[in-house]
Amino acid sequence: MWFKNARIYRLELSEEIKNYFKDEELLEKTVSEKAYRPCMAQEVSTLGFAPIFGKSAKAFTFSNAHNHFFKIVEENKLLPASVIKNELDEEIENKEIALKRELRKNEKQALKTAVVNKLLAQAFSARRELLICVNSEKGYVAVSVSSAKRAERAIAMLREAFSTFPAKCFQPRCVVEDRMTSWISNNDLPNVFTLGNDATLKSTDDEGGTVKVSKEDLSSDEIAVHINADKVITDLQLIFEDTVMCVLSSDLTVKRMRPLDQFLEKNLPEKSDDAVADMAAHLCLQGEVLTSLIDSISEIFDCE
Repeated sequence: MWFKNARIYRLELSEEIKNYFKDEELLEKTVSEKAYRPCMAQEVSTLGFAPIFGKSAKAFTFSNAHNHFFKIVEENKLLPASVIKNELDEEIENKEIALKRELRKNEKQALKTAVVNKLLAQAFSARRELLICVNSEKGYVAVSVSSAKRAERAIAMLREAFSTFPAKCFQPRCVVEDRMTSWISNNDLPNVFTLGNDATLKSTDDEGGTVKVSKEDLSSDEIAVHINADKVITDLQLIFEDTVMCVLSSDLTVKRMRPLDQFLEKNLPEKSDDAVADMAAHLCLQGEVLTSLIDSISEIFDCE
């Protein structure tokens, strides 16, 4: 249950919002009322909260100090446009042969609706889970996806559950690409980070290209050549405080997060026979790491 990605939001901590997180019973009730349910026959997708530790544990939330965790399940029907088109074309052809005339626009639209409804009832579904961590002291929200669209759907789900959830993406008061590029060109990486070996550099010229490097010395002359050719770093692999390796993107999304083995060995209790307790221990540790990482990102990039 580790966050592999984290899209970060700032939450305005109104008294109304604070009251939810002060009362665990109220928090549990509020979230469970928007529980996930599978798609019905004619539904394209559904979204809802699910028990944080699986169905057997039942609890929809888990809190540790100021960190509160939720799980959201998304279900989407797999219905490619090409499948709809092929079925519709065949239906239109059969109908026109039977009527001995071309179908009018409204007739084709009605036929399309019928085709989509028929295919939806037969379509396979794909389910995906994501985690949300809310720090109710600092006003941070982390959604465990890199996709802006999926993260916004999760935030919308929180708004639906809480009636109000004033969260907005982190807004840096600097140009992130320029700052990350200066870390390399000026050799002045913030002391909370250690440089990794992967990066993406993009030309500032609209007609320029993008270069992705992997398992390279990012302080080498080769990288300097790209920077001197007016390329800026848009994705940079970093190690944060000897705890996690990750890639920081220019939109301040954290991707490909992986806890370091030595960090887990030192900080996680030994695996027990209680699966829920083991998952809870992982979440507690993640909450601490996420809060510390977001704190650093906020300070380094002067976020609001």
